[in-house]
Amino acid sequence: MSKSPSKYEDDSTIIKRIKKGEDYAFEQLYYKYVDKLFYFCLRYLKSREDAEGLTQEIFIKLWEIRDSLNPELSLNSYIFTTAKNTIFNKNRKKINEQAYKEYLRNHLDNVYDKTENDVMLNEVRSWINKAVEELPPQRKHIFKLSRFEGLSYREISTHLNLSERTVESHIRLALKAIRAIIDKNFFALLSIITTLVHYL
Repeated sequence: MSKSPSKYEDDSTIIKRIKKGEDYAFEQLYYKYVDKLFYFCLRYLKSREDAEGLTQEIFIKLWEIRDSLNPELSLNSYIFTTAKNTIFNKNRKKINEQAYKEYLRNHLDNVYDKTENDVMLNEVRSWINKAVEELPPQRKHIFKLSRFEGLSYREISTHLNLSERTVESHIRLALKAIRAIIDKNFFALLSIITTLVHYL
């Protein structure tokens, strides 16, 4: 998955160099852990695409918090604990989604008309729009180019002079933020649905 240097500095030294603003130090950190982290994620997610996405997500998160990294703490432990927690949360969300879909199948087939459907759809759209507007500026711009204007990752990368992998990572993180808003409002949505069923 990666072309890595033959020799690495210890994590503490790498972190200190990152905190001094040395970009190459972060590249060294990336190559040191990317393969190990990818196969760790693949072991649990079973999908190469999902494992690659999560691997990139964790490195983006590391880059974003680089100034707060502690050279005295175990970077290896931080990276793999973050991966385990993220995988756990993703699996928990899948269970919630499956339960929700099962609820819809069992209780809502053909029980409300188009007007009520529109009310539900507008509610969900408002949550999505709110999540999109709260994204960091570049991520919001990339997401809108992808989802609202229909540009491909390659077209966006050319337009913004970014790598396709960077564009993909921004899209994944944007979708994660949107899912978080939906999850946060899950019980409110369920309450609306239950009310509709009760009065039909």
